[in-house]
Amino acid sequence: MQMETAVLREKVIKGLLSRKMRYQEAARELGVTPRTIHNYFHRFLEQGTEGLRDRRRGNYRKLTPEEAAAIIACKQQRPQRSTRRIRDILGLKVSVEAVRLVLVRNNLNRRIFEARPN
Repeated sequence: MQMETAVLREKVIKGLLSRKMRYQEAARELGVTPRTIHNYFHRFLEQGTEGLRDRRRGNYRKLTPEEAAAIIACKQQRPQRSTRRIRDILGLKVSVEAVRLVLVRNNLNRRIFEARPN
């Protein structure tokens, strides 16, 4: 899919270069802002097709079902454990936010306090 996106971006930018298309039209075509089209345009002039590649970076690693189950078990074992502590105990290579989202999906993100007897 990324290749199709790059081809479409190139087609739109070439439309801008030949003045067959305006920034607003190009932005609508790609579903981005005119400012993003401006950035694509200048990167294309400087770097060619390579400048239109997706530049986003990040940790797209997904948690396996086994890792999610381990997170849940760790939290149930000691409800006061923080997401950072759970991640460190299990040695996971994901963000604290990824661990928190697993807990939220399983309604374990808030510690439920039981009333103490007087």
